[in-house]
Amino acid sequence: MLVSPGLGPRGMLARVAVSTRARLWGLLGLVALSTPLAWVMESGMRRLVFPPDFDAVRAWLSPTLTPWAWAMVPFTLVTTGIGWWLFRVLGRRSRLAHRPGLTDEQRRAKAELEALMLASSAPQVPAVAATLLYMLGADVVPVVMTMGAAALGVVSLGLWIGRGEPSDPR
Repeated sequence: MLVSPGLGPRGMLARVAVSTRARLWGLLGLVALSTPLAWVMESGMRRLVFPPDFDAVRAWLSPTLTPWAWAMVPFTLVTTGIGWWLFRVLGRRSRLAHRPGLTDEQRRAKAELEALMLASSAPQVPAVAATLLYMLGADVVPVVMTMGAAALGVVSLGLWIGRGEPSDPR
């Protein structure tokens, strides 16, 4: 259980207990939503900053870029598998690191969190690529599917930890 500051009654600073699992799922939620939020921001900025002629360029590039956007959907599934592998490797390496002042449980929890944060970026890579492809003219459907697959990939990493089994099967 982690204790962090928060506002209590009367606006005074109070100590609120936040479980490690709640913090983990909160971070995973932010990671899973980061690419869709970046996509929304990109679309808004493109509308505000790019000239109207850019829509004609996007329409011209669309037939070329849309197949590449569709390729990002299965690539997201591949990178999710890479994320699972990264989680095991990084978790094992981090658990072996000497961290003075931490109990074994704290060291394991910290190693799991660090490995998860790094490994959860793997499924996000194709989603970022799909966002860029959309900016340049790819169709919206494969981009949405890639975003959904990336979010599910990140959540699957969290479910892997939530099983309560050790992240290192050896």
